[in-house]
This record gives sequence, structure tokens and C-alpha cells, in this order.
Amino acid sequence: MPSAMSHFGVMLGVLLIIWCGLTSAFGLYLQGRCARYIDRGSSSFFALSQLTYPNAAVMFDAAIAIKCFGVGVSYMIIIGDLMPAVAEAFVGSETGLPFLADRKFWITVFFLIFIIPLSFPKKLDSLKYTSIVALVSIGYLVVLVVYHFTQDEYPNKGDINIIKWRGPVQALSSLPVVIFAYTCHQNVSSAF
Repeated sequence: MPSAMSHFGVMLGVLLIIWCGLTSAFGLYLQGRCARYIDRGSSSFFALSQLTYPNAAVMFDAAIAIKCFGVGVSYMIIIGDLMPAVAEAFVGSETGLPFLADRKFWITVFFLIFIIPLSFPKKLDSLKYTSIVALVSIGYLVVLVVYHFTQDEYPNKGDINIIKWRGPVQALSSLPVVIFAYTCHQNVSSAF
């Protein structure tokens, strides 16, 4: 998000975040309204698209599958990029365990221990404890960020740009990051 905001400046970045949040909320509202016409418990994007655009139902499912695959790949990239540094911070670089610095090792560990077991539950209700851990982790991260922001002194990194436009290519390349922050629609239909 900070990188995306750097391409727009503070004012345009905040407006973009608010706009994406509002359009996401409106999309969730429309999804909930449409789900009323489907039997409870059988709501899905495929069922909704069969009511609205029957000929395009398979394309909607394919788009969601591609999007979810992309989300999974992005999580694996994040794990591969961050976990070697986390392991080095905890155990140091001179431990004699070179596999702790290997991104493939961490991707494999997370895939085998977390991703595969969490992918097979039949209902989303079984992930409620995992979701609580995730929310606590996010809360912890927020507390750390606020603490370090108030306690640490930062050198001047340069001027803050209120409005900064680096051109359409930079804006369009960072727009998916902001949109990605609001993607929960594929999980909501199971709640209806």
C-alpha cells in the first residue's frame, strides 16, 4: 500500500482507498441483495450468475478461480520473501542451518503445514479459530506500527507529496494493490 500511495500522493491515494472501499462495500451489498433469490446455503457466484447472466456463469467461475490462484501465489511469494529474514532475526545468520535462508524451504513448510490442511474443510465455519488468530495478528501488527511510529525517530526521507501523478502506467500498475486490499467477495457468498 505505501508503494501504491507513493505513485498517487497523499490526497489522491486516500481518495483512491476510500473509493475502492466504497465500491467494494456496494458490491457486497448488491451480492447480498442478489443472494436473497437463492436458497439459503446454496449461494455461490455460479448460482448468482445463473440468475443474472446464465450464459456467462462458467466465465464468472473461471475468473474467480484465476483470481484465487493469483492470491495464493502472492501469499507464497510473500512467505518466500519474508520468512528467511524472520528466521535470521530469530536465530541469527551463523547457525549452520542454511535451509532457514532458503525461500523454497519456507514455501514448502507453509504449504505442507498450513495451506493444505486449511484448504480441505467442507465449511468455512471450521476456519473460525484460524480467523481469530489472523485478527489477533493484525491487531498486534497495528499496535507495533503505532508504537514504533510514536517512539522511534525517523530521518527525513524527503518531501511528502500531497498530490503526485507519475503517469498512467505507474498508476495502473499500483491500482491492483489497492483493489486487492478489498477482495473478500468470493468468501462472502458462503455466508448467505
